Amino acid sequence: MRINATLILLLALFLISFSKDSFAQSGDFILTLDGTKVYGKIEKKFDYESYDKIRFSKPGQKSKTLFPRDIAGFGLDNGWLYVVKKLTDEREAEFVQVLVSGKLTLIRSRNIFYIDNGTELLELVARYEQEEIKGREFTELKKPYIGTLNMLMAGDCTNELYQDIFNLKYEEYDFISILSKYHLCENLPYELHFKKEPFTRVSPVVSAGFSSIVLTPSIITGNRKDAFETSIFPIFQIGVKAHQFRKWPRLSMDVAIAYMNQDNTVKSEYVSTEQYMTATETYTARAIMVPVTLNYTWIRVGKVDSYIGLGVVSNYNKIESEFSIIDQTLNSNGITTLFEEPLTDIKRRFVSPVAKLGSVINLSKSIGLVAEFQVTQNAEVMSVSLPFNVVIYDRLVSSFLIGLRF
Repeated sequence: MRINATLILLLALFLISFSKDSFAQSGDFILTLDGTKVYGKIEKKFDYESYDKIRFSKPGQKSKTLFPRDIAGFGLDNGWLYVVKKLTDEREAEFVQVLVSGKLTLIRSRNIFYIDNGTELLELVARYEQEEIKGREFTELKKPYIGTLNMLMAGDCTNELYQDIFNLKYEEYDFISILSKYHLCENLPYELHFKKEPFTRVSPVVSAGFSSIVLTPSIITGNRKDAFETSIFPIFQIGVKAHQFRKWPRLSMDVAIAYMNQDNTVKSEYVSTEQYMTATETYTARAIMVPVTLNYTWIRVGKVDSYIGLGVVSNYNKIESEFSIIDQTLNSNGITTLFEEPLTDIKRRFVSPVAKLGSVINLSKSIGLVAEFQVTQNAEVMSVSLPFNVVIYDRLVSSFLIGLRF
């Protein structure tokens, strides 16, 4: 076990050292007030769509906080572009995201879309309104943005684009698609600043570690004692992680299959006025667990994400007696009897809650080093039986795993 732990630690240190250079280069930049592009690093916790301020640093310099009044815009290494714009007379200048730039420029601010045609800024309006027909009230989505786009795109391509505009949903990909079609049809230059991202990213995760099992008597009678030889067992886990949700960057979801070998020896003692009994059993136990958790990333420091997760785990257990012997002495006559009989049993299938605390070191865009601490509580899951006396145990399983996310 020490050798395996040492190898895991050395692998982790090697991967961390190897990955340092992968973060040295950044495609982030700011646009100064005179239009100069200055490259550096923008400290962003998550890829949010809206920013009130940013922290920017150049190589070898301390980072500084920049507001819309300080710069003309900025760009992120994922291709997203932001410029400073005053959307209405009532609002201050702010960072707005440019999705498509061209004759008609599509911008977004706090999930509201606008079109800049070079002379004026037009909001693409969508709203819900209460309607009533024959005394029955209902809510209907009104789409004034369709009329706005028909007006802006009137020309040689009107007939070709009409049906596409009519079917538009109020979503960035729909607006990006129709703006791209318009510029292509009119043979006008344009540039995309927002590539299509999947709803989420699904990555395989492989990990291994150790589990600590604490058995606590739930039902016990008489003067009874049980002692288990060991409480630490190896565990192996393989699964998938759904993360980087486009709309909820802090959320992730894990589904995995874990295998744990729980071979052990239990020694029991029971004392009563009628008899004195001792017993020993060596058993093999196997557990397959299927945990499903929903996680929330509560902090990101540099390339390290720390998260908490809650969920359920389906448990499938098997236990077999390898050797067992019971030594029974009757107090009335002092006769001792030895006989073989299985002592242990376990609940075969059940579902229990699981909680975990984890961290991911993003070694590169595709590989992450994962460390997790998991805890699950199983009520009345295992029993150790002597003649006329049974103890039923609750089980607390605490696991520490280290692995790689690909």
